[in-house]
Amino acid sequence: MAPGIKARHGTRAYDSFNQRRSPLFLEESPLIRHCSLSIALQLTLALAVAPAATAQDRPSRPGSIAVEADAISYFIGGYSGIVNLSLPNGFQVAFGSGRYDVPTFLLEGDGNYEAAKWEATSTSVQVLRAGYRFKGPMKNGPALAAIVLHQNWNLRSATSGGETRFRPLSVGISGGYYLHVGSHFYVYPTVAYTHNRVIRGTTSVNGTNYKVAKFAPNGSVHIGWERGM
Repeated sequence: MAPGIKARHGTRAYDSFNQRRSPLFLEESPLIRHCSLSIALQLTLALAVAPAATAQDRPSRPGSIAVEADAISYFIGGYSGIVNLSLPNGFQVAFGSGRYDVPTFLLEGDGNYEAAKWEATSTSVQVLRAGYRFKGPMKNGPALAAIVLHQNWNLRSATSGGETRFRPLSVGISGGYYLHVGSHFYVYPTVAYTHNRVIRGTTSVNGTNYKVAKFAPNGSVHIGWERGM
């Protein structure tokens, strides 16, 4: 008898608990679902906004503008002036002009040098350089660029007393390294290799021809002052 009574008592207690619990559970279910949906939406919104906020808080790398010159030209009777714009992504473009007296050792390589004793002046030079600074603006680091040189040459023969004018156009690649001294001042030595051709005028003086090399290397040392923007 005792076990039976205990069992019936347990069954009635369980049924009574179910009757009390079921209405409450059915009433609270919409509230729970609403709270869960609200929490999920807020969490999704927080995750979406967090990366944007982080990107806004992260300082961006500035671009720069610089004024530079080919220092070598000042030692060979000339001058140089270049404006260099570097973007935050590392892309840079530079344009400048100048003049210089062509060094004798460059003219001596011509086959007719001994007969003509060449002398030459590049009366005007326009240079366009477009490329990439691997470490970005205002930083020490290498750079690689395409380069275009347009020149006006005055070529003279010391033996014949004649002269001629012509325009060589050079297109090639240039590489160098930015080395800053302090925050703004930098030295930028470069080397270039270009394809050259005469686009106007003649390279002959009184029947003696000067040959413009089809391909040639050249170098320069640029000195500049750079400011972030």
